[in-house]
Amino acid sequence: MRRRIRTAGAHSLADYELLEVLLFAAVPRRDTKPQAKALLASFGSLEAVLDATPAALRAAGLGPRGVAVLGCPARVAWRLAHPDLRAQVMFTDMTAVLDYCDRLPVHETDGWRVFYLDSVRHVLADEVTATGQPADMCRAVLARALELHAVSLVAVRDMDRQAPPEGGSPADLRFGRMLHTHARLLGLTLHDCVLRGGGTSTSLRAMIVA
Repeated sequence: MRRRIRTAGAHSLADYELLEVLLFAAVPRRDTKPQAKALLASFGSLEAVLDATPAALRAAGLGPRGVAVLGCPARVAWRLAHPDLRAQVMFTDMTAVLDYCDRLPVHETDGWRVFYLDSVRHVLADEVTATGQPADMCRAVLARALELHAVSLVAVRDMDRQAPPEGGSPADLRFGRMLHTHARLLGLTLHDCVLRGGGTSTSLRAMIVA
């Protein structure tokens, strides 16, 4: 089949042969044709096999390595159909940040959404912090920033329909000041911490960098 793929292309393979090739990555040096045909018989089509849940694949007799391998094609197809556009987003100013946030679903109000930016302010990642003590949240954010090789950060906390308190809460200010101070020690820039809610937004920058 490898020779056929090289000479005639993968489209020349039958459905069970495509499954054979995938399963060979999970169960090398063994004939995977019987298992491939059994899966097709069980689920009815190649599409159904590749779209099956891990539990359904295990129930059909597939081992953990096979389940892991067959879960990949569907994920690849989904990503091709839904490309990650974050790296195309550039935060030229805080208005751009807030406009971007308006297009995002509201996350739980106790956590902060942190945007990790590169040197030209492209978004490397936007992730919601796990709730906890400000020191723990700060530590997790900075560890993630180093992992992503980020250059700067923006933190935003959604408060849904509740208007943000004037000047932020003591916990908000503690988190912002701690993040600003320790980010600077690591050569990172914290552009702002913003509270959003009730159709308004409040910047904590003046209070956390003082």
